Formats: sequence, structure tokens, C-alpha cells
Amino acid sequence: MLHLFRSRGITNVIYGVVIIATILVFVIQFRPNAGQKQASIKTTCVATVRGWCIDPKDFNASVRLLMPRGAQGEPLQAKAKALKIKDVALNGLVERELLVGEADRLGLTATEQEVTDQIFDGYIRVSVPSDNAAVAGQLPVGREGIIPVGFKDPKTKKFDMKVYERTVRNLTGRSPTEFREEQTRELLAAKMRDLVRAPIRVSEAEALDAYLRQYNTATVDYVHVKNTWAARWLVSASDADVAAWQKEHQADIDREFDSRKAEDLPKAGRIRHILAEAKGRGNATPEAKAAALAKITEAWARLRHGDAFAQVARDLSDDPGSKRTGGGYDKMDGFDAFFVKSANALALGATTNGAIETQFGYHILEKDDPAKAADVEAQLKKSIARDLYVKTKAMEASKDFAMKLAADMKSGKSAEDAIKAATAPYVKTAPATTINIMKDDAPKATSDAGASDAGAAADATVKNDKPASTPNAGASDAGSAATKPVPPPAPKPITADTDPDRPQEKTSSAFSQGGDPIQELTPDGSIQVIGFAFHAKDGETMAEPVRATDGFEIVRLKEHHTATPEDFTKDREQQLQQLLVAKQNEALSLYVQRLRETSKGAIKKDETFLKEPEAKDGGAPTEPDEEEGF
Repeated sequence: MLHLFRSRGITNVIYGVVIIATILVFVIQFRPNAGQKQASIKTTCVATVRGWCIDPKDFNASVRLLMPRGAQGEPLQAKAKALKIKDVALNGLVERELLVGEADRLGLTATEQEVTDQIFDGYIRVSVPSDNAAVAGQLPVGREGIIPVGFKDPKTKKFDMKVYERTVRNLTGRSPTEFREEQTRELLAAKMRDLVRAPIRVSEAEALDAYLRQYNTATVDYVHVKNTWAARWLVSASDADVAAWQKEHQADIDREFDSRKAEDLPKAGRIRHILAEAKGRGNATPEAKAAALAKITEAWARLRHGDAFAQVARDLSDDPGSKRTGGGYDKMDGFDAFFVKSANALALGATTNGAIETQFGYHILEKDDPAKAADVEAQLKKSIARDLYVKTKAMEASKDFAMKLAADMKSGKSAEDAIKAATAPYVKTAPATTINIMKDDAPKATSDAGASDAGAAADATVKNDKPASTPNAGASDAGSAATKPVPPPAPKPITADTDPDRPQEKTSSAFSQGGDPIQELTPDGSIQVIGFAFHAKDGETMAEPVRATDGFEIVRLKEHHTATPEDFTKDREQQLQQLLVAKQNEALSLYVQRLRETSKGAIKKDETFLKEPEAKDGGAPTEPDEEEGF
């Protein structure tokens, strides 16, 4: 053979190359992974799973099938973004490929006839992650990922190839051949899911126990002692007390300041505001307005006391969009016209001489002055020290107060009497603080009133370092009533027993052993209350207050509702089926979780495909519910 090659020279070289190429083709075609779409340098993959490439077409088809839709079939983009549909689609495809790999290992197949039968029956499959039941319940395909389509001619009511091809292209963006290939893999993954679920069984005893846990309910009365209320009424924060505490906790204060200084120190062009929202806004009741007025008055009193504006905004403002930044806004696009006018009229470092009123409630405004950064820093550090001191002491005070309430209620007192007795020592009438309220009384049909208006608004301000308790008597209103101080409604002074955050008795909704008894409880607190509620006697009070996210809860069992085995018998079959489905889904979720863990190194995702397109809104606020219109 070698002699033959030598004698024929270059011709044999060519033959040799052809022979070697043929061998390579056989090796490649019949290698163990020959049937897989392998990712190459030129291949674009949204993800690879054990060498299988999930290409953009597969991914986009899943996204389209999982997309939430309105009554007319229109895609609900906002809901899709909230549900993170792209993440759901990709995780579903990754799960599908893991299950297909397991099916191949076990020798499971999906035949051409089975795929054809599924198509003729009018179903499309799309994989939904098995570990996210909450999201699956909000998708148009449910947990099983089955979409009934039909593929039938509207007139004959029979399967129609043209209808099939058109529907597939519209729904998935795939050709019929590509769609069939994907449905083969979906069907194989579905078989694997059924195989995992099949061994799961439920006994009648298990179903009865689950039924009783679900339908045995309890209702509790509870009193929430809030740290915010304790801070306001139970804690005395004298300058001497704060200074002494500060010496031992300076590192904590410095850490807190460092985390806030980027937002809280003055910035050129930044306007800050504190909002006391009148609940109901344009339709606010007199009571809601009075509560908002009381809150803005409290903010005003703290500013007069010397607290940093950013600190008061963080503590009291009802605008969640800006309170995180110390009340600060760098842009006022689309804000209330009177708000913008009042903000623009402020001198650097100045605060409005009281509050302005808009449709949202009451606002105190301040314009940052970068030249005063050093003064603001010192003021901010002092405010942070006081804030941390009060929060530390408030936790202790609210627990002590709650312990006294619990003891009184256990001794037989009603919650109302116990609260009244415990609160009495703290009910004091503080000296009333007054605040000017400025309204936009300018004629609505008038356009810009001119420079004189701006001057009037600027005069009705007070420098941040010398706050005043009354309006600037020399302020000129120069032909405009827009910023003229008007007498505010006379709010009753808030005391410890009239504060909206005061301890009050409330009643929970009925809850089961797997339920959520009281919204404000910590997870550990919920476990404690559930354990108490299903073992105590009606009317019994928990021995100790329970930790809540903001304070402590005193809990008294109001009543039980006990389900019976006879009740279970009426719904026996339904209960057995529900529990079986729940256990099967749990088993599948655990199985897929193990597959993911053992295949970590073999799963690679391209996160760029999960990014949402940037909004082209010209700089409009991104959180309209939080920032709109101020």
C-alpha cells in the first residue's frame, strides 16, 4: 500500500486526505453525543445543558408561549416583566434538557406517532420549572405546560394542515419541522416527569391529617406595640443621654453615616422634600387630612429642634421613592406645578417657611447648598446618633410595655383596659407646634404670573440654620396669592393615646396551621403563635409577647373552629387527589433540584438574553406609584 502511494505522488496524497476525511465523518456521526446540537464557536446558545445548545429560537418560542395575555389575547408586558418570564422560560428549557438526558439514560423514547397524535389532538407543550408553583399558577399554561390549541378548520371542525402551520408560526415563530423537533423533546421530558411522579402514593390517614391541618382554624385578638410609637412617647432622648451613648457607639454611627453620606450630603441642584400624605388624596376625609397635618407638624418640630432634613425625611416621609435618598430629587419632570414653583423659588440652603399643600398632602421643601456640606455633615452625624439611640431604647421600651400589657391581660383585664392603664403615665400634652400651610390659590386660567411671584415664594422661606416658628412677616406677595400663608385647620395635639401608631386591639382573620396568623410577625413569631393557637384554650393569653417586625405582639386566643373526620368523609376523594398531586409535584421538584445540583458544571447560561430592553421614556420616573406627581 505504501509503495502504491509513493509511486503515484500527489494523486495519492489527495486520495489519502479523502480517506482520512471519510474516517472522521464516521467517527463524528457515530460518537456517543452525535444526536445533540453541540455548541461550537460559531453557534449562539442561550444556554448549554450537558452539551446540548438551547438556541435563541427555542428560547423565544418558550417566552411567547408562556407570555401572560389579556382578555383579547394581547400580551401583558408589565405582568410578564413582574413574573420574570424570560427567566421562567430559560429555567423551563434547562429542566427539559436535564429530563431528556435522564430519559435517554433510562431508554425512554418519544415516537413519531406519539408526537403526531399529540399534534392531531391539538396540544402544544412548553416546559415550566417544577420548583416555582407560585409563578406557574399565574401562567396561561399552568404547571403542566399544556396549551390546548386545536389546529382545526373553523368550518369543518377537523384537523387542517394549513391552520396547523399558520398557528405554529404565529404562536412560536418556528417552522412546522422545527416545532415538531421541539415537541418531541417536550413529550420526552413529560414522560420523564410522569415516571418520577408515578410511585408516589397517599394513604387515607395522611389525607385526613392534611385535611385537619388545613381546615382546623383559629382566630386571635392581638395588640401591636410598635417601636415607632415607643420611640415617640416612651423614650426620653436628652442631649446628655445621646452624647453619653454616642461615646460608646461611635463606630456604629460612623458606619451609618458612611452608608448615607452619598445621598444625604448636599448636591448641586437637588431638592429635598418631606411628604405627609393625606390618604385618599383628592378625596381625603377630614380625618385623613388632620392625620397628615399632624405628621407634617411633627416633622416641622424636629427640623426646628435641629434634626437634619435628610434624617427627618427618612423617618417620616410618606414618599417611598425619595425617603431612601433622604427626601432628595435631582429632577422634577412631571411633578405638581405648585411643588415645582415653590422648589424653584427657594434660595440655596433654604427651607420653605412651613408646608405647601398639593393634591398629595403636605410637603416641606429644602434646596441643597453644597457650600454648607461641612455644616450639614455635623448636623447629620448628630441626627444619626440620636436616631440610633432612640431606636435602641425604643426596642427595650416597647418590650417592657408589651410585658406589662401581657401580664394585665393574663390577669383578666380586657385589652382596652390594659392599654388605657399602661398608656396613662405617658399621656402628656406637649406645647403645640404651629406650621404655616401655603396653598396654590392662583387663578388656574392664568399662565406664569411673572417674576414677582417667584420673588414672593422666595421670601416665604427660612434658612436651614435658623428655622422660624412663624411665617416671614416681611414676605411680599406682590399681587399673587399662590404662596400666601393661610390658616391651617386646627389639629388636636397628638398624644400617646391618640397617636395613629398607638397600641390597639385587633382581630386576625381565621388561619390554619399552615397559615399566616398576623402580617407583622417575624417567621419565628408566626411559628410561636400557630403553636399556641392550636393548643391553648379560648380566651387564653400567651405568656410572653411575640417579636414582630416593628415591636411586639400580645396575643390572646379568641376561638377555634375544629374540622371533624365526618367533614373529611364528604370530600374524601377530592382531598386524596389534592394531596396526591401536591406530593407528586414535591417529588418532581426535589428530583429536578438534585439533577441541577449534580449538573452544575454542565449548565451554562448567557445572561444577556434575560435582560429587558431599556425603556425609552425620556427620563420619566421609573417608579410611578412612588414618585408620580410631587
